[in-house]
Amino acid sequence: MAAVWRLSVDDAVAAVVPIVVYWAYSGVHMALGHARAMEKYRLNSKDEEDNKNMVSKRAVLANVLMQHAMQLAAVALLTVLTGGGRGGATATTTTTSYLTAARQIAVAVVVFDAYRYAWHRLAHRNRFIYRHLHSWHHRIVVPYAFGAIYGHPLEALIADTAGGSLAILASGLPSSPPGATAVFLTLCTVQGIDNHCGLCLLPRGLRSVWNGAAHHGVHHLPRGVRHNFSDLFFVTWDRVFGTHLPYAVVERSGGEGLMLTPMPPTASSKNK
Repeated sequence: MAAVWRLSVDDAVAAVVPIVVYWAYSGVHMALGHARAMEKYRLNSKDEEDNKNMVSKRAVLANVLMQHAMQLAAVALLTVLTGGGRGGATATTTTTSYLTAARQIAVAVVVFDAYRYAWHRLAHRNRFIYRHLHSWHHRIVVPYAFGAIYGHPLEALIADTAGGSLAILASGLPSSPPGATAVFLTLCTVQGIDNHCGLCLLPRGLRSVWNGAAHHGVHHLPRGVRHNFSDLFFVTWDRVFGTHLPYAVVERSGGEGLMLTPMPPTASSKNK
């Protein structure tokens, strides 16, 4: 019974921790976004955030809570399908097991990132999918932190639940030490919030590789909606597959924050 209880706690951690982090981390970002000291990093004004979006924050809140309930159910189902979710993991962990877990988390990140890019691109190129599913997410024209996962419930199942489960199983995370799956899901949660927080905090030198509010913010602009499909960690997918839309981050007149200015797409991007 002790072993069964330990496994149950580990699986609960994998389910609950990313959700707790989502609200805590997005809350920090929302507070920072409204702090006067952070005005110079804002990509959109407070008025734009309040007036340009086509869905209320109350509706977004209800949608995100529903998706988190779906996430809890998905982790419970994945636990059943993997026979308890920890496979060969034991109570005694070693340096080797932690290194293995780190490798599996890295593999899961790459697999999920590639899956999300492919799905995101398809969701924009297929009119039926965009009209009936993905257009929900683009009701948020000016992104903000706690709206990071707002979208159609069916798309959440396809993009997040199915994609995340594929990455976890393909990487072998169920056999890792307790907590490895929670670390992976938490990393995805944090990155998704960073991409939607509306604050340009990522150093310029990292923007050619790592995703952030600027790269994804361009995608939410009318001119960028068919570009910049990299959805979580790496912008490499856009560069490799010709869907990258160059942009500049410039100061607004009067020095009140920043503004995204899309540049003309490259020849390869135009042909995609």
